[in-house]
Amino acid sequence: MLILKRIAAIVVLAVGFPYVLSPVYRFPPPRTFSGPSLWNPYAHLTGSWQRANLHAHGHAWSGLTNGTHTDDEVVQAYRERGYSVAGVSDYQWIAARHGVPTMPLYEHGYNISKEHQLAVGAERVEWLDFLLWTWINQKQFILNCVAGTTALVAINHPGTAYSEGDFRKLTGYHLMEVINGPFGFEDLWDAALSSGHPVWALANDDIHDLTNVRRLAIAWNMIDAPSASVPDIIAALRAGRTYAVSLVGEKADAALASVRVHDSKLTVSSTGVPATYVFVGQNGSVLQTFDQVMQATYDIASDDPYVRTVIRTPNMVMYLNPVLRYDGVALPAPLAVVNKPLTWLSRVFAGAMCIIVPLLLWRRGRTRASEQA
Repeated sequence: MLILKRIAAIVVLAVGFPYVLSPVYRFPPPRTFSGPSLWNPYAHLTGSWQRANLHAHGHAWSGLTNGTHTDDEVVQAYRERGYSVAGVSDYQWIAARHGVPTMPLYEHGYNISKEHQLAVGAERVEWLDFLLWTWINQKQFILNCVAGTTALVAINHPGTAYSEGDFRKLTGYHLMEVINGPFGFEDLWDAALSSGHPVWALANDDIHDLTNVRRLAIAWNMIDAPSASVPDIIAALRAGRTYAVSLVGEKADAALASVRVHDSKLTVSSTGVPATYVFVGQNGSVLQTFDQVMQATYDIASDDPYVRTVIRTPNMVMYLNPVLRYDGVALPAPLAVVNKPLTWLSRVFAGAMCIIVPLLLWRRGRTRASEQA
């Protein structure tokens, strides 16, 4: 029993310590995109499209994590299907740094709530995490920590651990997995966009087993980049020159052709089969729909903060990044800042708990042992 008490004391200390480090933040108030100009992420396309999956798992950590095939087999499977970028994003492990021919990626997170972030262009692994529950301040803290290890941060399968309220506040990330395998999270994306956060969409398989046909090659990204090199892919992702694809039929039957903005008119065109075009705006409201067309034009109103386009065909759905209002200089970059007084109060309280609770367990174990003696 004494040993169990002491183990419990150590566990409490280990689990509680990250809360001591976590700051308390002042979050920027939600604001809609505004300004006289319109930002079109597709204004300067190179015309060279790279097909990419950025979220897939191989056999890692001696099988401790869920991955059936080797990292090399994962890369090969995607290469055989015509992918320029076959991303392997093992948990807390950058496969590209260990000889695997993939982008430097890793999926951060080992908490029970599956609050995971994708580090794109990762330089090193961030090991800090909260094993148990997190609130908005801890979520922001982890985003900032992961950002320190990588070029871009994406939030994976956001519906597992984040709410619309979170996305109205959180800052410091660049991308969101709007499509994760067969699952969609458009509502959470619109929550971020409607609050003035310029976040671009991703679609990934999140596959753990290559024999799972419900996951393999059903969600991907089309990235406008001159090559599949890491710098080119990161630059395109950062600029939003991408669109997310969800396969709902047997095979892809369309592709994006162009996105043009002129005199407040947004014109989108595609190749392949006729499609349904849906223009979506603030709070996810449907602004206008066109059926069975190859091109559609929406007149952007003066009170439209953003407009994004969804193109649906019998076999696939394409999610385009939004055209945003801005001041004509730069897109807004909301930033959560540390509230120093509340941070120190929080740290004192968390630190006290990390000392008192283990000490009580430790002393209680010693008392029981002396009584038995």
